Amino acid sequence: MPRLPEFIRSFFSKAENGIGGLLRQAGDKTTGLRGRLKEKLDKLLARLPADRRIILAVAIGVPVILVFFITGVSLLFKDEPVKPVALPSSSVTSQRIPAGDLFLPDEPDFVPGVMLEREKRTQWTADDAIPWWQDPLKDGEQEWRDQIEKTVDEIMENVP
Repeated sequence: MPRLPEFIRSFFSKAENGIGGLLRQAGDKTTGLRGRLKEKLDKLLARLPADRRIILAVAIGVPVILVFFITGVSLLFKDEPVKPVALPSSSVTSQRIPAGDLFLPDEPDFVPGVMLEREKRTQWTADDAIPWWQDPLKDGEQEWRDQIEKTVDEIMENVP
């Protein structure tokens, strides 16, 4: 069995001969390209040590093999397209949904104004304000002062 670097070298030379034959058949315009490609490949292989050449061959070969493998598997397990089943015409017409059930009605383009239930008062009496008034000193002044000081402290902590 030939050593691996020699095997790779012989593989590339056979590939080059095969590609070179195709390029020679194509005409003189491609011989310049063939020469430049061969020269670049030779420079690259001359710079790389043998173990790096193996890594390069594997790095190029494995993705190519994977592409062929995945393509073959996808062609083997290709699903057939599902054909739509035609329903009898009587069942289609009996199950129609009216368009009004599918769409919401249009919303108005304006916002209605505020409708007052009673006239606005010009003066308030003490009896009128009693339901909405809370005496802050009824349960003790200290509780209100503590809450106010706490709120002021929180506000002042956030000032830079």
